[in-house]
Amino acid sequence: MAQKKSISWEALCEAGDLGDDYELDLSTTNVTVCGGGNAAHVGAAMFAKQGCKTNMYLSLPKEAEKMKAGIAEGGIECQQTADDNHMTYVGSPLVSADPSITKDSDVVVILAPAFAHESICRETKPFLKKGAIIGTLPAHGGFDLVARHALDEKIDEVVVFGTVGLPWTTRIIEYGKKVEVYSTKANLRMNFHPRVPKVPALTLLSTMFIGTTFQMGNDYLECTLWPVNNVIHPGILYGRWKDWDGIPVAEKPLFYNGVDDFTASKLEGMSDEIQATAKAAQKELGVELAVPSLKEFLENSYGDLIPDRTSLKTIFRTSPAYQGLTHPMTESESGFSPDFKNRYLTEDLPHGLAVVRGIAALVEVPTPCIDEVLTWAQNACGQSYLVDGKMTGNDISHSGVPQRFGFEEISELIF
Repeated sequence: MAQKKSISWEALCEAGDLGDDYELDLSTTNVTVCGGGNAAHVGAAMFAKQGCKTNMYLSLPKEAEKMKAGIAEGGIECQQTADDNHMTYVGSPLVSADPSITKDSDVVVILAPAFAHESICRETKPFLKKGAIIGTLPAHGGFDLVARHALDEKIDEVVVFGTVGLPWTTRIIEYGKKVEVYSTKANLRMNFHPRVPKVPALTLLSTMFIGTTFQMGNDYLECTLWPVNNVIHPGILYGRWKDWDGIPVAEKPLFYNGVDDFTASKLEGMSDEIQATAKAAQKELGVELAVPSLKEFLENSYGDLIPDRTSLKTIFRTSPAYQGLTHPMTESESGFSPDFKNRYLTEDLPHGLAVVRGIAALVEVPTPCIDEVLTWAQNACGQSYLVDGKMTGNDISHSGVPQRFGFEEISELIF
């Protein structure tokens, strides 16, 4: 078999298509990873291993210095331990707390919590070069709308990407030094704005990642409407704590494995409302939206690993991926109390369930289950999104809710 010829990213952009006779040479490709958590450690090591000129942007100087100190002792070692292709590789990215480190980047990969996405976009905006690719994994909660708002006039000069999930299950072993990858998703849908990128971004990103191939999605709304944490976390918390009397409990209750019939019915109800929203949006936009039900998503994610797939309840109660995980709790001398300031609400509402509710409003789909859960959840964590049936609460100002940006028609979400 003839050896493939190498082609640079710049040359690929000019050619538009990789072709069967070529392979992408990443040695001249500049990539910046934004973030310092589990996924950022993996991304920084992986992209460097793949040959990219890799940087890391951490906006907090103390965190950047801690990362630098760890990397100085030999780089970030990434160990893949649970996949068929066991491997260990090391990357030594350049680290800075100055956003200008992104100025030559072909790709900016945000691997940070959703609440940090907007500030990262604002901070890097002055340095993004024309044609740069910027996005996040995962991209739930209206990341495209937040990026559009934060990047403002520069949005027409870049490509925005996002996926419906993170490629890895991973954990930091030692900060700035070692991270472990327990599993890798072989395939992930990736969505773009513009819907068809100006450059072959899908090819580049699939080449940068190890073990994951990205398929082109239909529209960015797929990321936003995908039924994951936006439904699961608030829904399970509501089912367990809606009638809580404020008295601490003796032990931490199981989270996923503790799903009962009532909770499952609310999760299914919210999933059904998302399906109705996706169908209504699809009809208005004239584009197919591949958005699974919650049960389909879980079955596709874990497949034969789930002992009992009879119902949503049995999936949560028997899936090995969820065994033993408990509700987020605070401890006192009297016992355990639910932690409603946890990211399961403070992140999965403004960058999750509230965004879905806002999109449903644009296509006039009734959402009684979502309204029930969202109303309880926003009260529990002291936030406000849904007021008298409308998305006008004060806290939409730091969210991806479309009403925050003045959008009144679903077509306005497409740019």
